[in-house]
Amino acid sequence: MRYKKRHVHIRIAAVLLSAVLPPVSGLINAQPVKNCSKFIGNITTRNAVRSDFCDYWDQITGENESKWSSIEGTRDNMNWRGTDSIAAFAKRNGIPWKFHCLIWGSQYPNWMNNLSQSEQLEEITEWYDAIAKRYPDVPMIDVVNEAYPSHKPAPFKNALGGDGSTGFDWIIKAFEMARERWPKAILIYNDYNNIEYGSEVDWTVKLANAMKKAGAPLDAIGAQSHDAWRISTSTVKNNIDKLVATGYPVVITEYDIGQSDDNAQKRVMEEQFTMFWNHPKIIGVTYWGYVVGSTWRNGTGLLNTNGTPRPALTWLMDFVKKNSTPPNDYPELLVRATETSVSRGTQLRQQAGTVITSQNIRVFDLLGRTTAHLGTETGLPSVSKVGTAAGSYILSTGSKAGHRECIVRTR
Repeated sequence: MRYKKRHVHIRIAAVLLSAVLPPVSGLINAQPVKNCSKFIGNITTRNAVRSDFCDYWDQITGENESKWSSIEGTRDNMNWRGTDSIAAFAKRNGIPWKFHCLIWGSQYPNWMNNLSQSEQLEEITEWYDAIAKRYPDVPMIDVVNEAYPSHKPAPFKNALGGDGSTGFDWIIKAFEMARERWPKAILIYNDYNNIEYGSEVDWTVKLANAMKKAGAPLDAIGAQSHDAWRISTSTVKNNIDKLVATGYPVVITEYDIGQSDDNAQKRVMEEQFTMFWNHPKIIGVTYWGYVVGSTWRNGTGLLNTNGTPRPALTWLMDFVKKNSTPPNDYPELLVRATETSVSRGTQLRQQAGTVITSQNIRVFDLLGRTTAHLGTETGLPSVSKVGTAAGSYILSTGSKAGHRECIVRTR
């Protein structure tokens, strides 16, 4: 089949290729796999991103930084510092990040308990609006977290409509509000035990089917998987198959293996991660913490404090590198998760203070194939036409200041 090329107008500031963004080639080489068909992620370590993060992981989630009480513990006083650092790190390194989370019945501001339902809805709306204003291009969001009745459903759920006629009206409303603000983000329902134990699995299937029937904008089911290591891999896979039978992909969002014995941890990792990685309906895996002594559960760490990896981590990195193209029936979701908009060019120009004077900018696709050349007027932004389809590309230039690369998204 032949595809017609479209000319896509791109406005690129000359400084887009300046020192504001570090070379993409170095970043990609530092990450476990280049152009992998799934992501393998992790979280912040004690509210910070370690300098070795990209040696092992290519997706990031904040462990606590983006929870409502962390940002707005005092009413109308927002502290974005932690989430800002995550968003900046992800963009700087060209990896997807996830906002965790919008609605949860834990780690929400205590002052919400003293409000009327109408006031609670006003505050939820303000919370959504504030996040959307600050992070309009966040690629992944845990919209509702742990709503299973005996877990941590939001005590203010009636402000969103309560159970209602579907049994899940408040969750549907939370997702509809999210889609209004983030039309392109991957919207996730996230919970624990939903690939481990029967009642939670069945409830999640019921939720997903109700969301589909209502036309709710659910994109994926998040399975925390904290207890999966305790259960046979065949049982875990059968439960995943029940979830994906609803038509939604699964994201393994908070996986960990609580084994202090190195060999036992490695054995579970080999068996279960191989299943996750090769399951075509799973779009990515996020391990929940990796530094020994800095994880929420004992025995789950993968990297010793002296910098040596535990055997499970050594195996994991080797396995992923040797299996960089696992089956993924939802490749478009990975594309959505990794896009970076070229519209940031003007902002970058204002931040940089220096310009690239190269007259020759080469354009590569993410497989390294040359697709076009761009010309720039010395020291000035230019508007060019690229004879290629809209998508994500690497811009590369050579200059007296050195070789620079960055990823851009054309529209």
